[in-house]
Amino acid sequence: MNKILFNIPIHKKKYSDNVKKLLNQNVIDLKLHGPGKNIIKIKKKLKKLYQFNHIHLTNSCTSALEMSALLIDLKPNDEVILPSYTYITTGSSFARAGCKLRYCDIQRHNLMPSFDQIKSCVNKKTKVIVIVHYQGFSVDYLDKLQNFCKKNKIFLVEDAAQAFGSYFKKTPLGKFGDFGCFSFHNTKNIHAGIGGMIVVNNKKFIEKSNFVFDKGNDRSLVVANKKKYYSWVEIGSSFLLPELNASYLFPQFGDLKNIIKYRSKLYKRYINNFKEWLGDEFTICDYFFSKYNFHALVIVLKKNQRVNFLNYLKKYNINAFIGYVPLHTSKIGKKFLFKKQQLKITEEVSKKLVRLPLHNSLKIKDVDFVTKKIKNFFEIN
Repeated sequence: MNKILFNIPIHKKKYSDNVKKLLNQNVIDLKLHGPGKNIIKIKKKLKKLYQFNHIHLTNSCTSALEMSALLIDLKPNDEVILPSYTYITTGSSFARAGCKLRYCDIQRHNLMPSFDQIKSCVNKKTKVIVIVHYQGFSVDYLDKLQNFCKKNKIFLVEDAAQAFGSYFKKTPLGKFGDFGCFSFHNTKNIHAGIGGMIVVNNKKFIEKSNFVFDKGNDRSLVVANKKKYYSWVEIGSSFLLPELNASYLFPQFGDLKNIIKYRSKLYKRYINNFKEWLGDEFTICDYFFSKYNFHALVIVLKKNQRVNFLNYLKKYNINAFIGYVPLHTSKIGKKFLFKKQQLKITEEVSKKLVRLPLHNSLKIKDVDFVTKKIKNFFEIN
């Protein structure tokens, strides 16, 4: 029985060939650290594809989020609003800047906060709102949220770790916030093994972002012949994506449309198979109304039987996984929970959520097998 893995990182010979091309350069021209030709080409490609005019390719989405926190210059009494149902570094990237976190609950149908849930958390201490594009989806109020933040002088950060290639209406995700943060981790649709990107949309942060990105120094001014020597001018870190990783990532942009097209085929096969017999056993978080990257397929069980469900799939070599452990229930995250604050939907849904295998090495017959076994589970339980 073949094992159906949760994820297999996308790979083609031409990706590794591009890495070899880099490694086979004359040692004088070799730039493993970067930035080199691949990083330059990626930036040009992203500007053409999405009008991302000022970006930094980072070594992770975590680094992109940490950069946004450093750029905003948060103070101890400042508050950052974010969903508790998200990955750890959505919270830790801001917590390490010394501010406070304020969690908001999520909606059942899309596992993201409603506009009202976010607004109910806003107060005079609110400095940042982080909107997480879970599964690569957009909320349906992103333009309203953008306007709300501008009106109230609140910074908007898009945690678009899963959302590269997705849109809200006709605008790519990552263009709405002051900053858009992406992941190119090997679990994503395209990847650099590990990598990320920050899109700087707020023009007042462009120069500062150059400094923070490069360990806090103003070397970029020396490169631009605006200064003779560089020095330490901001609190920053070494956030750069290595050229070696970029060389694996760059060729994937040429395949992006086909990558998403095939993922959509698998995704829709899951949905169609489920619709044939879907009863009251689980719901599908199938929520897109704009161009979507088909990053993930998530189901939420109606009953508290996730352990048995996952063990059953495992017997048939099907690797499915849970989602996130809510931040406010974790050892560190609970320190930021305000007294009497309740996040009922987050706590309920997080115990019943399952992510199914979805990647470009998956076959249609694999999807059919997974859905058949899921059907069998509910017939005997």
